[in-house]
Amino acid sequence: MTVFPLLALGALWCTGAFFHAFDAPSYIAGAAVFASWLLLLLSVFHRRTAWALVILEISTLAAFLSITPQQRFRNTVWQKPWRRTLAPRKLADGRYELKNVRDFHYRSEHDFDIVYRTVTVDPKLVSSIDAVFSHWDNMEGVAHSMLGLNFTDGTTVVISLETRLPEGAEQNVIDGFYHRYELAMLAGTPEDLYGLRTDHRGETLYVYRLDADQKTMRQMVRSLFDRAAEMQRKPEFYNSLTRNCTTGLLPMLPVANKFLSGDLRLTLNGMADQMLFEKRLIVFRRDESFGSLRARSLVPGLCRGKNAPPAHYAGESEARWLRAR
Repeated sequence: MTVFPLLALGALWCTGAFFHAFDAPSYIAGAAVFASWLLLLLSVFHRRTAWALVILEISTLAAFLSITPQQRFRNTVWQKPWRRTLAPRKLADGRYELKNVRDFHYRSEHDFDIVYRTVTVDPKLVSSIDAVFSHWDNMEGVAHSMLGLNFTDGTTVVISLETRLPEGAEQNVIDGFYHRYELAMLAGTPEDLYGLRTDHRGETLYVYRLDADQKTMRQMVRSLFDRAAEMQRKPEFYNSLTRNCTTGLLPMLPVANKFLSGDLRLTLNGMADQMLFEKRLIVFRRDESFGSLRARSLVPGLCRGKNAPPAHYAGESEARWLRAR
């Protein structure tokens, strides 16, 4: 039967949905799984049975798609790091008032003082934007992606799309496919969002400067803040593959989306920095290799100003040859 592989994939997905997406007793989920695989087996011998399986799979998908974040998380108490998300408000003069900018003071990863700030920024004063990638447990294949928005008055706001975890929950890749987590857009200081990773989690963090003109950067800033405001009004589910820290964040940027669409390295995000390098979306020196750029983009630590950003940030003129040539 030519459709058998599709039916089998559907049954496999439904198995995950019964146990991870729906808040049903385990015996009901088990009975549904047994029924789906029994129908799959019977469909090999009786083609009409396949229609029953199709109906079951479509019904399961319809029930899954009917779940909304508002329903799922109606009475949820979020873990402290994600209790508040970025709440922007556009002012009449075009500036943005950013509420819930995180500035936690860490003694360790799980011991910190909770501090939130309200910051007002003007997209017209953006001076540069950084693409930031943090690797954990020495894994090169995956990374957490962030964006650092730098303004001429010295303000830096770091944007991070993250898995918003309920109290008592631990992040699980499988649950991430089945509407168990909310997608959260956080804003914070470099000392918080960078320093937490470099100084307390022992992660390897790289900061690259996007190669974008003033008009494009303003568009990026407005796009990010407008998106955050939309997420405040209409929460979204996190998805481990299609809507995570990288696949959800970088396509929000209009200038990047047309270059990055369809690139597998958006999913295998440990190579996202190399992707940006190859597509010439980040600043680098003439004839510089990616290995050289990566080495000097490593941030050893930013906790409370102990270390400076990478040395090549002292001046950008040497790297602006992409637009000048």
